[in-house]
Amino acid sequence: MLQGQNIKINLLISFKASKRKWTFRGTKVKPARWIRQGVVAVCILFSVCAQSASVQSSIEYYDVSAHDLNQLRNQLKAQGPQKQGNRYSIAAQYRMNWTPKVQIRNDRCEALQPELQLSADLVMPRWISQSNADFAAQQSWIGYIAAAQQYHQKITRLIEQSVDRFIQQTQGLSATECDKLEALINAKGRAALASAQQKVRTYQRQTRHGESLGLTIP
Repeated sequence: MLQGQNIKINLLISFKASKRKWTFRGTKVKPARWIRQGVVAVCILFSVCAQSASVQSSIEYYDVSAHDLNQLRNQLKAQGPQKQGNRYSIAAQYRMNWTPKVQIRNDRCEALQPELQLSADLVMPRWISQSNADFAAQQSWIGYIAAAQQYHQKITRLIEQSVDRFIQQTQGLSATECDKLEALINAKGRAALASAQQKVRTYQRQTRHGESLGLTIP
């Protein structure tokens, strides 16, 4: 049994509230609009079973305390997750790892199902004094959080679809040399990542980065 190199390519996505810059009492906050490859510090990893991919999600909360929406916005600005010097109210990071699996049979190298590790880490605010706010503010907040969860879940499904396609494309592959076969599997893995990125970009454009779902800070 020959095992290929572990390939780690990350898809980092952060939420964007709207096309406008957020304004908090005259202070402009750069909206979250970035997709790039990078390093994820902490991920929950697992091996994919059977013939389908599934992302292991991890949610981390940070507490904010406010009696009205103005205070809440300031809390989000001050305490939200920080990425490359910018603060975001909500951030998500997605990671896709794969290891090519091959075996030699009848003088040929055959592909087995690659070992996959997928994770999604979501950082969200928790409004601990929500019950002290008026009903309208509470409803606005509930809608915002629900939209964020819907947005995150859809992106997760898009990634899973691309990875499922990657698994299917590796079935039945063979070559005379295992190094060449592993290189082919890795190329298909990178193509799956590119496909996931494109699907996410399209979804972000269609929803105006979640704005049409209600992903706008109350």
